Amino acid sequence: MSATRPTGSTEPNRLKLSVEGFRLTLRTRLALTYAGLLTLAGALMMLIVYVVVGYLPTYAFAVPATTAEPLQTTPTEPLYDTGIAAAETIPGLIVSSRSDVQTLILIIAAILLVLLAGGGTWAGWALAGRMLRPLQEVNAAAHRAARGHLDHRIALAGPKDELTDLADTFDEMLEGLERSFGTYRRFAANASHELRTPLATTRAMLDVALSGADAHERPLLERLRETNERSIDTVESLLDLTEVDAASADHGIVQLEQVATFVLAEVAEEAEAAGVRIDYRLSTTPVSGDASLLRQLLFNLIQNGVRHNEPGGWVRVTTESRPRTGAELRVENSGAIVADADLESLTDPFFRARGRSTASTSKGRGLGLSIVKAITDRHDATLRFAAREEGGLVATVVFPPDDAP
Repeated sequence: MSATRPTGSTEPNRLKLSVEGFRLTLRTRLALTYAGLLTLAGALMMLIVYVVVGYLPTYAFAVPATTAEPLQTTPTEPLYDTGIAAAETIPGLIVSSRSDVQTLILIIAAILLVLLAGGGTWAGWALAGRMLRPLQEVNAAAHRAARGHLDHRIALAGPKDELTDLADTFDEMLEGLERSFGTYRRFAANASHELRTPLATTRAMLDVALSGADAHERPLLERLRETNERSIDTVESLLDLTEVDAASADHGIVQLEQVATFVLAEVAEEAEAAGVRIDYRLSTTPVSGDASLLRQLLFNLIQNGVRHNEPGGWVRVTTESRPRTGAELRVENSGAIVADADLESLTDPFFRARGRSTASTSKGRGLGLSIVKAITDRHDATLRFAAREEGGLVATVVFPPDDAP
């Protein structure tokens, strides 16, 4: 009994949620509200007129009296054909009672209400669009901010009202966020620059120590040097991340397949050493973007597929141009199984998914995909991850089409 009760109540709730989830746009609702109120007011006015006409006094229409004349079978005078005399006036509508007046009012009211509803809907739609235009600008600014463009300001002009207050508050919020993120980026960049010099000094000192170390001290010094190299790689990755955030928005046409060919040559040696095969299918794929940032994006994705793999595994790189949906870059690799719950966190700094390489010997620093996410945001592109059932990951970057705003 208790096992079947949830089944019976789930479907109606699901149907209810699907029906309640549909909502008209605010502009449509405002237009329909204006038209409904206008039509209701017109109908009320017509009803009042109709009721008032019912209480009007009854008027008697004067009809000229006529007398019957005897029928003459034989004319007493000669007949002449003088033609047919046209009537002076031909009434278009004869009203002979109160019910006829009310019927006439109903006909006219129905026609007027139809015209009133149509005109009210059109006027309401135009008026609502004009009133909601500032909200569209706020929405566009929110979308740009969500993609990481915090330098945009609405600067809504016009008289002071609730919408201008909302736009000004939103601009203040964007300014505060831009200031906070700018402070964070400057701190990360300055800290990375400050750490680079002592780490480089430590590297030189360890190299000198290794050159004269005996067999007993060498393992310890080598481990210290590996730790120092990982710190240097992390600092370099942080610098790359801050440089991506501070990069200019000046983009040109970049042939993505040519950049991919160059990156594949860079990663070939590391892939061969790891026992990973790289396959590729590159077609002509022009995109609008920054060539150096796109090279970094491809390098990080392909290198991520090589490092988070297994001996005898593979990496497949595909570029494809789609005029309607935009250019697509796809990097797929074999490897350990990645949980679906970890996909959304792959771009978080220093995050490592369960099942992926976490050993100290791994060269990954947990910032590669964070840099990829930052670069895709700078190009208004979409980054998606999908886990393969057999193990491994599929990373897809979709660039906006050329005619996109």
